[in-house]
Amino acid sequence: SPLADDESGGENLDDVGDDPFSMIAGPRIPQEVLFDNVAVGGTFDGMHYGHRKLLTLAISSVNPMTGRLMVGVTVDEMLTHKAYSEQIPLYDERMKGARDFVYRFAPGMKNRISFIPISDAFGPPGTQSDGASFDALVLSHETLENGYKLNEHRKDVLNMEPLTLLCTRRTEPHGMSSTALRRLRSQRTTSDVSDNTANEAVANNSS
Repeated sequence: SPLADDESGGENLDDVGDDPFSMIAGPRIPQEVLFDNVAVGGTFDGMHYGHRKLLTLAISSVNPMTGRLMVGVTVDEMLTHKAYSEQIPLYDERMKGARDFVYRFAPGMKNRISFIPISDAFGPPGTQSDGASFDALVLSHETLENGYKLNEHRKDVLNMEPLTLLCTRRTEPHGMSSTALRRLRSQRTTSDVSDNTANEAVANNSS
């Protein structure tokens, strides 16, 4: 789903530093292509390069004077189906990572940015009550097809105009998806456990 499911391209784990601002990229948005109410959402698992690029595009797409941005973070219950879901941080940690990045990147927009939990496929842009207020959705190229599904839902079910879909592209040569990064973390955890078990066995045999 466009808001509840994000597998934005990341980067090798060895390239991830402590500072989420160390690698920020995204297209510049022409002044005439800005929006009044933009939505973006995802798991935001680890706030890797792809997530930062996604949020950067979302912030850059908002009219800086009057526009609003809604950031949706998928609740834990929606993630149990994902591969290596045990490696996904809990909702509060993922929400904090997204909020910290956005507030540090766009401190002047704090009063026009909202953060909400996402517990269904489409979030507020796919509802009768709130859908009409949105005019753009930011998503990654992996989830572009889901954006099309949201627009079909808006037109066929809600009788609303489709959203403008703003899509990031994976430009980094060694980019990895959230799933691939979780798989590496899982493998490293398993390897660490095996190493510790082996070391304990050696220590016991030596004693």
